[in-house]
Amino acid sequence: MENVTEKKEINGGVLVPIITPVDENENVDEKAFRAVIRHCIDAGVDGIFAGGSAGMGPLLADDQWKRAMEIARDEVAEQAGLAGGVIATSTRRALEKIDILSRLDFPSMVVTPTYYIALTTEKEMLSHFSACREATDMQMITYNIPGCVQSTVPVSVIEYMAEKGWTNLIKESSGDRDYFLKVLDVCRRHSIGLMQGNEPDIEWGLKAGAAGIVPVCANYEPEAFVAAVEAAKQGDSQQLSETQEHISAVREVLLLGEEKNWIAGIMYGLSTLGTGIGRPVRPIQELTKDQKAPIDQLKSTSTVF
Repeated sequence: MENVTEKKEINGGVLVPIITPVDENENVDEKAFRAVIRHCIDAGVDGIFAGGSAGMGPLLADDQWKRAMEIARDEVAEQAGLAGGVIATSTRRALEKIDILSRLDFPSMVVTPTYYIALTTEKEMLSHFSACREATDMQMITYNIPGCVQSTVPVSVIEYMAEKGWTNLIKESSGDRDYFLKVLDVCRRHSIGLMQGNEPDIEWGLKAGAAGIVPVCANYEPEAFVAAVEAAKQGDSQQLSETQEHISAVREVLLLGEEKNWIAGIMYGLSTLGTGIGRPVRPIQELTKDQKAPIDQLKSTSTVF
């Protein structure tokens, strides 16, 4: 594959954190996985992010994570940007994932701080990100998701990485608007992009100057998120506002509101569209009959953009 990194580096737009459908044995359901990737690419998204939180990257068995990356690389090919999740409990484990992605010729990787033992100092953060940067020439997208890794990438660390040219795109999913604006200031000064990863703030983030969005519900209805980004590009505030309202309503049902079983919710939602069996990897629990009912109804009322 020739010059993949240059051709398909991700710079903004809609980057879908793709789910990873699995079968009864918690092995990747290849047919369903290819179908959801195709569903998103056909809708016009700009990139696919495989093996992230929504994709259960840290939950999959090692062989299944690798298989998911192989399938994603093959299915996406050069039709859209493609990034693999580097989410691990230690730097060495992260480097093992980077090696696999490099061998598969992935153009981009999305790197979080390590988790389980949360990082607490700038030195720890820089040690981890610098090792990941040195390991490959893939585009490194820096991912701030404190809700999952229990640490926030300090703005000063993002500034340092931007100055050194380690990263040219940040995915920000904290939901902290003050933090987002501080990172946005860094990104503007260093001409790098900032992606809004918090769906309730898509409209706000795009109006503030985000380069794009990373929405989990785009697995279910990618057209709505493509429409949101297009409305922002066109300066159509009314359309953007209406699209955000629709997105928020779908999200409330699909991700189960305050019940927090969001991975199972999005996976079941895709199953109602004929993709996969809707069952997550343990210990995440499959939805109950009562939890499934509103999502079943959503299928018949959802708007196609």
